[in-house]
Amino acid sequence: MKPASTASPTSGLPSSDALQAYWQQLNTQYFSGSLPPIAILWSRRLTSSVGMFSSRGGPRAAFTHRNCRQIRLSLLLFEQLTHRTPSIKQELRNTLAHEMIHQWQFDILKRRPDHGLAFLRKMKQINGSGDVAVTTYHSLEKEVIALSRFSWQCLDCGRLYRRQRKTIQPQRHHCGACRGTLQELTSEPARHTDDGRPSTGQASKSRARPRPPQNPTSSPKQLTLELA
Repeated sequence: MKPASTASPTSGLPSSDALQAYWQQLNTQYFSGSLPPIAILWSRRLTSSVGMFSSRGGPRAAFTHRNCRQIRLSLLLFEQLTHRTPSIKQELRNTLAHEMIHQWQFDILKRRPDHGLAFLRKMKQINGSGDVAVTTYHSLEKEVIALSRFSWQCLDCGRLYRRQRKTIQPQRHHCGACRGTLQELTSEPARHTDDGRPSTGQASKSRARPRPPQNPTSSPKQLTLELA
């Protein structure tokens, strides 16, 4: 796994020390202080979601140290967000709490992080306080579109996947919703984005044909795009 790119925050975004203070407060309030320390990084490379929990090993691995886990926050998306909301601190706390549930799944439950029942129960418990609003999606579609250079669409359900870099390979990856075939687009489609919402762009009349699989016997990887 490549290390996350880091950057200094601008536009009034909190420093790394402030992010650690938010994490400590949330850890005490919602996890009884049970979560072990973790690095929290601003990342310029993260552009398809506002936050991500990542690790270099499985949740049941015996680690001699815990610097193999990270919470990454999208510097570019949060900089965009500062232009349309005065409550950037609250948005950061909401996102951080989301990623901390994934950390809780990994470090405490010893499970692979997901948005299953354990996540939803913990999310409901945290949201019950009225102080934090955790969701399984983000509302930064316009910002994500602005940063995206490449798009792929499922030929079966129409779900759209946007990326800043050309990281999706149709011969290896399948749709995360229906496991349908993905096709790279040459212009903006008018169907659904990969968080399930209608796209605001115009329909494309010319689309690139999907390349034939180079290794048809390999297992396809399923894609998702929510808050990671």
